[in-house]
Amino acid sequence: MKMVDRRAFLKTACVAVGAIAAAGMTSCANASESDKPALEDKAEKAPEASNVAVNEAEQPQSAPSADEGTVAVVYFSVTGNTRSVAEKIAAAADASLEEIVPAQPYSAADIDYNTDCRANDEQNDASARPAIAASVPSVSDADVVFLGYPIWWGAAPRIIETYLGDVDLAGKTVVPFCTSGSSPISGSLSALKQAVPNATWEEGGRFSSGASQQEIDEWVSGILG
Repeated sequence: MKMVDRRAFLKTACVAVGAIAAAGMTSCANASESDKPALEDKAEKAPEASNVAVNEAEQPQSAPSADEGTVAVVYFSVTGNTRSVAEKIAAAADASLEEIVPAQPYSAADIDYNTDCRANDEQNDASARPAIAASVPSVSDADVVFLGYPIWWGAAPRIIETYLGDVDLAGKTVVPFCTSGSSPISGSLSALKQAVPNATWEEGGRFSSGASQQEIDEWVSGILG
């Protein structure tokens, strides 16, 4: 009986020691896992709408986009040079793109400055307001409006003043841009600012017809931040 009791005791003791050792290993393993850094970045983890309230102030802010209706590019172009720059600006700013279309299109003869052409007649008449086709580009949802045009005899084409008289830009930021071989944009700004004095006017920029996307990107970034 004593031999049986001794063997039973040793067997029971071994079982108990094994259980204690296993518990200790489990405890250590759990402690090790809890000390590991989280693998998911909170800013990248998509919150569950039913369980998580998103604090908008903590979310990363993006530049204005066309989807938010904050930036628009409006342009007038006859030869396509200003259109090319406008398209690059729209791409850089992720903005909507609208064209000012004249009710009476300009032909090549209309802009032949060496003759008594239509463009010369309009530019020499401060009251000239060439009509715009039925649909005037709307920018009611935009906070920032890039306004583009070619330089005609040192000024913006009169149709730009037509446009400014047809839309409400009060309280908006207007960024003029032009295409020109040599004339600066500064000579065109006075009349435009007088047409809409209650807008915030930026000094704008002048571009050649071959302006690169990188050049445009850098300019837009300097304005929108």
